[in-house]
Amino acid sequence: MFEWKINRIKSMLILLLAINSSLTMAHTVWLEPAKEKNTYNILFGGHGGKQVAYEPEKLKKIAAFDAKGKPLNVTRSDKSEASQLQIQPNTALVAIYFDNGIWSKDKMGKSVNKPMNQVPHATQATKAVKYHKTVIEWSPVVLKSLDQEFEVIPLEDSQPEAGKVMRVKVLLKGIPLAGVKLGQGEIGDNIETNAEGIAEFVPKSGFNKLWAGKRFQVQQEQYTELSYEYLFGFYTGDKK
Repeated sequence: MFEWKINRIKSMLILLLAINSSLTMAHTVWLEPAKEKNTYNILFGGHGGKQVAYEPEKLKKIAAFDAKGKPLNVTRSDKSEASQLQIQPNTALVAIYFDNGIWSKDKMGKSVNKPMNQVPHATQATKAVKYHKTVIEWSPVVLKSLDQEFEVIPLEDSQPEAGKVMRVKVLLKGIPLAGVKLGQGEIGDNIETNAEGIAEFVPKSGFNKLWAGKRFQVQQEQYTELSYEYLFGFYTGDKK
């Protein structure tokens, strides 16, 4: 009886650690308008939109484009809690690459932002990379690939409408990727991309955060899992 209780406790601990690991990695980067015109806060976090502070050096690349895809200059300011971005008035789309680094589990099950070979007794670690786009104006550039390593591209010419199906394609290194989970924010909707990397998504009214994610098991000295996450932000046609 005692042994059964011990085994049950162990099983519950393993389950809790697995859930904690999933929640730890389920973070994305996104933009929110600041008070100043043409200015956005670059936020990072998850779980209901809760913001988490981050090191500015994790923001590896920020790019802005006009409606036709011409690159535009941006001004970045790193603040204590989050970085801020000032864009040109004719900006139609902003793209971001955020490298959250490697997170290892120590012997107590706590996540540590270090490679596995630098954490004593660690047996699992996740390299977590995040990509993002915010559509400011629905235009031809939205349908173009920006050559992000992990990328979500809508397939509809017109701006999505609330409650109506839109299609997106997910690429990994330019190749359509099957089995990518999609959802609203970080809430999975049991949606996955098909063999052509395509999935259907039903947006809500207003600003949408289409989330996409895929994990791969790997065998490396520094980590055992590679996690890709994407947040595609856009407004439906009824709200701007």
